Amino acid sequence: MKIGFYTSKHYFAEKKSALEEALNKLGIKAEIVLDESFTPKTQQAFGFEELFERTKAYASDGLKRNDFDVSIGVENSLSLIYSTKEWYYTICVALEMRDGRGTSSFTPGISIPAWMVKEVQDDNIKIDVLTEKLAGEGDPVAYFSGKLLTRKDLMVPALLLAFSNLNLEQQLPPVPQPPQKV
Repeated sequence: MKIGFYTSKHYFAEKKSALEEALNKLGIKAEIVLDESFTPKTQQAFGFEELFERTKAYASDGLKRNDFDVSIGVENSLSLIYSTKEWYYTICVALEMRDGRGTSSFTPGISIPAWMVKEVQDDNIKIDVLTEKLAGEGDPVAYFSGKLLTRKDLMVPALLLAFSNLNLEQQLPPVPQPPQKV
């Protein structure tokens, strides 16, 4: 299997490591290729809709650009949960396959203070630029978790869910069913 990976080069080693771990857990052997000619959007995404659309477009465009079996798009956003008026940092993973199937999965959200979101919007920067400026830690996952979590920690479950949604995991024998009474 040949997998095209469409994401920013920022934190690429962690993203690729997450994908490798997920593939290993699923028993999938694959070649992972970062399309060097791909240029993601540089503006911070806001909202689940923009995040979903952007990530799906990355994956879909990847299949048009190269001969991959699977194309994966990865992006992050700051999204407002309207009922609570709280902002969250979330990563989306989208998979598109050559046969037309596709799926997406999200990481757990990390709560972001509203004043930081306002600064990101006012200065037209991404959240990682702000966390780097404030504390010398560019990765929002590490920054907001006190370095207890990494981007890889969040991405592996999202990748596992996306691959298993498409039944791409190593096929395990079916679970035996109890005999039916006649």
